[in-house]
Amino acid sequence: MRAKFWRFFSAIMFLSLVTTVNADADEWHIGAAYSPSHERGVRLGYRLTDLGWQLPSGLQQWFGDPEIGLEGALNVWQNSDLHSDNITALTLSPMFRWQLTESATPIYLEAGIGGSYLDQTSIGDRDLSTHFQFEDRVGVSWQFDPDSKQRLSLYFSHYSNADIEAPNDGVNFFSLYWVMPL
Repeated sequence: MRAKFWRFFSAIMFLSLVTTVNADADEWHIGAAYSPSHERGVRLGYRLTDLGWQLPSGLQQWFGDPEIGLEGALNVWQNSDLHSDNITALTLSPMFRWQLTESATPIYLEAGIGGSYLDQTSIGDRDLSTHFQFEDRVGVSWQFDPDSKQRLSLYFSHYSNADIEAPNDGVNFFSLYWVMPL
């Protein structure tokens, strides 16, 4: 019963966040994930893209001038071996995007580090110890449609508590997203 409450609460909080924002240049994404430690997942996310944020000029010398967005997402993970073993995670992350190719269908490099709140602290044989986890993501994104600017993105994501509490097994995912700009 407790897990259902947290899933419902997380979904309501996520939907509240995305329905109160201005969607001029923002984007939705939906994705599927798989972990080598036998978890699978789905993700529904929303990225605010028109924030007007820039890196300080000193950091731009090292990192260039990426687009900076703020992304919230609702993740549901399931143990592939025991379908009743699930985690619901609500995440919030700044995301950085660099355009790698100049064409009508460019390729981007994307990365971000943010936080996640998990409704459970273990899945399968993975003991995550804390409800708070860091979410680290890096990926490539291909804008396959020059008119709608839709993209396919392939990500590697890592969730752990950065040794705030032991054990810190963490969990890794490989994900494929379909991104739909608004």
